[in-house]
Amino acid sequence: MKKVGIALVLSMMLLCGCDSKEQVLTCTRTVNQGDTKTELSYKVTHDGTYVKQVDSTEKVTSDSDALLQQYKTQIEALYEGYSDLDHYSNTVTIDGNTLTSKTIIDYDQIDTDKMIEIDSANANIIKDGKVQVSDLQSMYESLGTTCTNE
Repeated sequence: MKKVGIALVLSMMLLCGCDSKEQVLTCTRTVNQGDTKTELSYKVTHDGTYVKQVDSTEKVTSDSDALLQQYKTQIEALYEGYSDLDHYSNTVTIDGNTLTSKTIIDYDQIDTDKMIEIDSANANIIKDGKVQVSDLQSMYESLGTTCTNE
């Protein structure tokens, strides 16, 4: 009987993820405007309270090469200030009629003070050198994304 009880407790821990400190929040949104489709996807790895890493993918699909080039120029300019920041990467590519911007931020290792120096708006989510998952989720939801915990 004792073995059954232990097996039941272990099974419950595996099912609820109680044995794992790392959790994932995924926020997504798709917008169709005329001939342009925008897809946002943010994967937030966290410990239940604080963000460890963010992997974001933003895609713009359009038949207009000029529009995709304009977006590429704007996105590269937006992220240019972060180019020399360790533990922060952004790549922007155009493949066919789709522009893809991928950003990875390792909040466990990044210098958050430098992030705030680069853009003071970062201070809205960085507090005492950390980002709370609830603050980031609120920000993403304000952009119209739908968020789910995995």
